[in-house]
Amino acid sequence: MKKLVSTMMVLVGMFVFSSNLAFADGKDKKVEFKQDVVVNGTVVKKGKYQIKFDETTNQMSIWQGDKLVGQAAAHKGFRQTKAITTQVLSSKQNDSNVLRGIIFEDEQETILLNTDNTVNVSPQ
Repeated sequence: MKKLVSTMMVLVGMFVFSSNLAFADGKDKKVEFKQDVVVNGTVVKKGKYQIKFDETTNQMSIWQGDKLVGQAAAHKGFRQTKAITTQVLSSKQNDSNVLRGIIFEDEQETILLNTDNTVNVSPQ
C-alpha cells in the first residue's frame, strides 16, 4: 500500500511540475516583430525574439538571447484549431503599436496580454 501511495505521489508531483512549464515541448517559442511594439510601457524594437510564459506567475517575457527585453501580465487562450502561421496581435494607441497577444504556428495555445481594452486588435 505504501508503494502504491508513493508511486501516486510521484506521478502527481510530475504532473504538477510539468503543467507549470511554459510550453509542453520545453522550448521557447520564437517570434519576429516586423515593427516596433510596446509591451507594458517598454518599446521592443522590430526583430526576432524568444517568448517565455510562466503559468505560475502569469507573466510573459520577451528575450533576445540571454537579455530580458520586456515582460507583461498575460494569460493563455486556446483556439479550436491549430494556427497556420504565427501572428502578432497589436493595436494602435497614441501612435504606437501595443502588443496584445501572440498566436503560435501549429499550436492551439495563444498568449494574450492582460489589457484594459481590446478594440481594433489586428495581426501585424
